[in-house]
Amino acid sequence: MSPMHGSGVRAALRISRRNALRSKRRSALILAMIGLPVALAVFSLTALFALAGTDRQHYPIGQADAVVTGAHGWAGLTQDAWGNAQDAQGNGVSAQPGEGPFTQAEVTALLAPGSRVIPAARGTFRYLTPQGYETGEIRQVDLRDPMSRGTFRLTEGRLPVAPGEAVVSAERLNRDDAPAVAPGVTLLVGEERRPVRVVGVAMFAMAGIEPTLATFPGSLPADAFGPVDSELMSRAWLVDSPRPVTWADVRRLNAQGLVVGRAVIDRLPADESPSRVSDLVRAVPWVAIMLLEVVLLAGPAFAVGRLRRSREFALVAVQGGSPAHLRTIAIADGLLFGVVASALGAALGLVAAPLATPLLEWRAGVLLGPFDVPWAGVAMVAMLGVVAGLLAALAPAVAASRTDPVAVLSGRRERGRERAGRPVLGTVLVVAGTAATIASAGHDIAWTATSALVTQLGLVALVPVFLAATARLAARLPLPLRFAARDAVRNRGRTAPAVAAVMTAVVALVSVGVAGHSVVAQRSVLDYAQAPAGALQVTGPDLTPELWDRVRSAVREELPAGVPLIEARMLATRSGAPLYAFVPDDASESHRMVVSDAAGSGGLLVGGEDLLRYVLRREDPGAVAALREGKPVVLNPDVIRQGEVRIELAPATGEEAPPPLTLPAVGVRPTGQGWARVVVSPEVAAKNGYAAVTCMLVVDPADFRTPQATAGRIAAKVERITGMAVVRLETPQTPGDTLFLVVLGIAAAVLVLGMTSVATMLAAVEARPDLETMSAVGAAPRVKRAVVAGQALVIALLGSVAGVLAGLAPGVAAAWRPAPFPAVVVRADGTTTMVPADPAIAIPWALIGLLVVGLPLLAALGGAAFTRSRLPLPRRRAT
Repeated sequence: MSPMHGSGVRAALRISRRNALRSKRRSALILAMIGLPVALAVFSLTALFALAGTDRQHYPIGQADAVVTGAHGWAGLTQDAWGNAQDAQGNGVSAQPGEGPFTQAEVTALLAPGSRVIPAARGTFRYLTPQGYETGEIRQVDLRDPMSRGTFRLTEGRLPVAPGEAVVSAERLNRDDAPAVAPGVTLLVGEERRPVRVVGVAMFAMAGIEPTLATFPGSLPADAFGPVDSELMSRAWLVDSPRPVTWADVRRLNAQGLVVGRAVIDRLPADESPSRVSDLVRAVPWVAIMLLEVVLLAGPAFAVGRLRRSREFALVAVQGGSPAHLRTIAIADGLLFGVVASALGAALGLVAAPLATPLLEWRAGVLLGPFDVPWAGVAMVAMLGVVAGLLAALAPAVAASRTDPVAVLSGRRERGRERAGRPVLGTVLVVAGTAATIASAGHDIAWTATSALVTQLGLVALVPVFLAATARLAARLPLPLRFAARDAVRNRGRTAPAVAAVMTAVVALVSVGVAGHSVVAQRSVLDYAQAPAGALQVTGPDLTPELWDRVRSAVREELPAGVPLIEARMLATRSGAPLYAFVPDDASESHRMVVSDAAGSGGLLVGGEDLLRYVLRREDPGAVAALREGKPVVLNPDVIRQGEVRIELAPATGEEAPPPLTLPAVGVRPTGQGWARVVVSPEVAAKNGYAAVTCMLVVDPADFRTPQATAGRIAAKVERITGMAVVRLETPQTPGDTLFLVVLGIAAAVLVLGMTSVATMLAAVEARPDLETMSAVGAAPRVKRAVVAGQALVIALLGSVAGVLAGLAPGVAAAWRPAPFPAVVVRADGTTTMVPADPAIAIPWALIGLLVVGLPLLAALGGAAFTRSRLPLPRRRAT
């Protein structure tokens, strides 16, 4: 009978099931090693990557059949299935002056008979909270209507039922200053300061920009949402149609001037398929690394089972069983455990995903969408789990096929047949993988992972060579270490997977540690000063005058008497809405993003002589005289043209910008670092029709150098007043990553010590005859502890050292890429220049020291501590 015949496989599986039930602890360990990664992968596929819909541009339709918008004068437009519209010239459509939106009656008349519509609008508004002003997206729609079902979930309070009521998003409520917009708070929205009371909290589905507030229809006037916009759906209608909306209906409505957003599902292009395929391709190296780790982790456990069943294999062999029979019986363990663990892991992941979805939604503050099982991905992950089980059992199965029945049944040690082999393939893979890793620096992280995987495969092939070299180096070491090294070489089939598993885990930890530590170092390089050294700044451009009075009093309470408190303001409309200024960087009147502007003013500050002295860093009578004459003081004289400076203004809410401000100016260069671009007096602002609102309070270090303790007390007091103000003491700060390194250290301890302990227990079992011989010749009881400690030290040290050396290259390659944000150079005149930030490479020496020194020693101490010191006596066996 062929061992691969159906009945032979069934018999092997029955034998494997019987042995699995007999060794419950080992079976549970193997099931956990294979099943937990499968459960984690399935959980990630079903929970973490679930998105609520695919449309990221238009209003969420919920249970509606369509969402439409339009204006008189749009007749004859065309659109695609997603609702992207254009006119006959191919330009986007938006309402022009005089092109009013359709009314509810007009929209209803254009739809199929029996259709029902409700208004829906959204826009960006500035609103006043008890802690200051905020700006956010407001959606106005009746959430009680069935058409809104699926776009939100009420988590607290109730839904709005009348104009002037709203619900706040859970994402907004998760912020530190959540009480500012909590249920029960009344907000004043827009320029007209219409009162809106928050009556509940809701999670909103992810579809474009999630709203901060959802108000009941009529809370805000329709024209407050701006002109009709086909892309933003700023003023639209949700449609409940008695019959499906067809593509012919869409074309007919287009001819009348209506845009239908995501109406005909069967006409939607499958534009997500390439991205999904791309995501799967990018995930291949990570899945392969996980598969390799599972194989290396479970391999020693299967080897333990093979060793314990050696007498069973010997009995099968003496009864006529061929090596193929023995190999089939042993590899049936991998098949059985792989199938059972994969099934249990997939089931656990599928059960955990819907249970964890509410928690994930609560943390994110948004709905993740309906629970959907990607069965193809789940099947692929489960299949990989089965393959991992088979691969993990492959080496023990080969060893089982070489069982010497005479040696096993007579109680003698089997003659080992493992050889180090020729390191040609491993060397080629290591060289090729390392070269590819170096070449991947600065490119997509998936290329780095792929090249690191090639290097890992080569190192796994070279582990027997490393073991042989270790044994030669240990020739002059004490007996326990010498015995451990030679025992590792003699039993390469058991030791090599354990060392490779430790090495693979350490490679991943070192790579992540180097990349993460380098990101923190790069962040410290990108951190720029926002004020002179020692200056104390309290910034809050969205605070009301009443809040500023309370903040000002709190700051003065902590400062010594007589210390001046400089006040900086920014331009605002007559109603008090702040205006952001765009000041030219140079004579070409080009503008750069002002990322160093702590006050949020755009570089234009309104203030008096004390503010001018602060930004100039010196006393300048000429600049003071110009300020008194009503001329702006420009810190970069090059931008003054024909004695004037041109300043563009923009409102914070995206409304229509006021005309540029052109003023006669005087240029004065600052001493050292400048902290503004232009300083104007309040009289100049008022003369040109603008108000000035406080945006910053400053304590000049030339007047008083604020101690850290004083700054801490001021920050605590300000935090109790409002969460929308920032207190900053300008001192050199180095961002830390202690928590990140601690997490990596804990993961390293769990993985390295866990894998080492399994391999050490197996080594102790196999070394029992040698220990018996030592006892017979008079070895002291402590020898056994020393031998076990040496075995643990060899496995952990060799795996950790090889892993650290192999993990540095991918870690550096992952970190060797431009920073996500450019470095900011602030010149002496207050202007900023952004330049690409050079990669910063930082090695986490503490983590490497733990891996190379701490954990191997801890593994050795653990092996000695949990081993009985009493040596076994030789046993006589009947012959």
